[in-house]
Amino acid sequence: MKEETPLVFNYADIRTEGGLSLKLSPSPADYADAFDKAATLKKIDLELDFSVGGDSILLEGRVSAELELQCARCAEPLTLPFEDTFDEVYPDTVEYIDTREVIRETVALLAPLKVLCSEACKGRCLVCGINRNVQVCACRAEKASTFEGLKGLKIKDLKNPGNNKL
Repeated sequence: MKEETPLVFNYADIRTEGGLSLKLSPSPADYADAFDKAATLKKIDLELDFSVGGDSILLEGRVSAELELQCARCAEPLTLPFEDTFDEVYPDTVEYIDTREVIRETVALLAPLKVLCSEACKGRCLVCGINRNVQVCACRAEKASTFEGLKGLKIKDLKNPGNNKL
C-alpha cells in the first residue's frame, strides 16, 4: 500500500487491503504550532489502526508524547510523558484520509494548563526572584492586606454618596 504523503492515506488502498496498522514517529517540529510558548513537544509516537466497516473506515489512534513544560510556581523546566487516544470515522465519500488534523488536535490537548514540578514546590521569591526550592532568600515576606485598596476611602464619602467625584 502506498502512503500518499506522511499521514495522508488513500481510502481505496486501505479498503482493498482490508485495513492498515502502523506505528510512526513523526518529527516533533511538525506539531510545534500546536502549543504556546509554555510547552515544547520533545518526542511523539503514533499508533494508527484503520478498520474497514460497511461504508466507512474507522481510525483508532494512540499518541504518546513527551512535553517540556515549566513549573507554574518556580518556572523550572520539566519533561513529562503524556498519552491519549482518538477515534475518527471516514465515510466512503472521501478519496484520501488525512489524519494530520485529528492528530494535531489530540497533541494540542495533551498539555495541561498548569503543571508543578512537585506538590511541595515553594516557587520563586516575589521580591528577589530566586528559586526558593534551591535557596533561602533574605527578603522579608510582607503579606499584602486584602483591604489595601480601601485605604484611601474616607468614611464621609460613604455618608454622602452624591458628593463623590469619580
